[in-house]
Amino acid sequence: MQYESSDENLICMEIPNPQGASGKYFEQISHTCVITGMQIRKGDIIDGVTPIFQALEADRSIRSELYIGKQQGGDGGGGDIFIQFGYVLVGLRFQTVNYYGHGAINSLSLIWRRWLNGQVTNEELISEPLIPQLPSYVKTFGSAEKVEVYVPDEYVAIGICGKASSYLNTLSLIAGKPAFNISAIVRMQDINALVRVNLQQMEQKLIDEQRDADEAAERDRQRIQQEYQQKLADQDATNYQLSCEFSGGMRNATDGLSVVTINNDDSEAFDGKLRLLYSNRSCIRANFELKEPANFAILYLSHLSSGMGGRKGYSPVNIEVNNKCIAANHDPRSDNYTVDRFEITSYLHVGSNEITITLGDSTTHYWIEWLKLLINLTPSF
Repeated sequence: MQYESSDENLICMEIPNPQGASGKYFEQISHTCVITGMQIRKGDIIDGVTPIFQALEADRSIRSELYIGKQQGGDGGGGDIFIQFGYVLVGLRFQTVNYYGHGAINSLSLIWRRWLNGQVTNEELISEPLIPQLPSYVKTFGSAEKVEVYVPDEYVAIGICGKASSYLNTLSLIAGKPAFNISAIVRMQDINALVRVNLQQMEQKLIDEQRDADEAAERDRQRIQQEYQQKLADQDATNYQLSCEFSGGMRNATDGLSVVTINNDDSEAFDGKLRLLYSNRSCIRANFELKEPANFAILYLSHLSSGMGGRKGYSPVNIEVNNKCIAANHDPRSDNYTVDRFEITSYLHVGSNEITITLGDSTTHYWIEWLKLLINLTPSF
């Protein structure tokens, strides 16, 4: 099915609507340009797309200058440029999934046809599918849906439409027959709505982004290595360990540790992580007994704040031991799980002890993967 506009030279192709496809509707179009490529961002899924246009001369030849439209979707993941000079975009081939309850695209190919003597030929090129690597913890629902969008014969893609939020929910094309018999003023107004770019500069920007990401990853690697060495030192100094891992709605605690969640639904647990949803209400309580005084005690938490549209989230937690605050409004990293270390020796006592983790005034959700206690007890003689 196609949705036709009042302009006989313009056709908005059907917008696929996979289960859970939310997001805000978008469209962008150029009446005097054709789409010859896209810049595509991907992380766990296809995060965002930016159309790349080239203008047409009055003689129907394609100008060499490149123009980009507005990015649709989020800024997550890394970017790739897909363009074929001398060809025009005529189709899309992709796969949709239900990603954490919302429609998303997890495989995308572009389809071009050669532009020769002012018209589209049957010579076709199809890009290799761009397939993000879904981490094992990413939750999808239902079966994937394969989608193919083709513009009609003799038409080309002159715009895109779809739905997007912090990532791309669904995508389609606006097909058209580019207008040639228009005034130079209208032509320039149409082109000036876009941004002229240099392909080498676009590629260099993506290279710089990847370099920055690699440097950040190396800093993370060094930090994790330091934390690991610290953990080994802590383990050498302890003779009593308690832990709890959150997996598939279960609280898998070692003997001696009792863990409950308050004002939180176990159905919110996703493959080894538990999500706290409600500010100042959702909390975790861990109870345990000590028969001797603690010489040394460390609390470890593996947790993160949800991101928000490609930006850092804010999910502070208040951590108390025996009703005494050891960390107020502690906001973990947003882009990956991080392990934080808290020394709690002076807060423990012989008998019953309780650790409480409460979500504060948050703007995003808080996720916890596991908690661990390393304790050195004074021997009883």
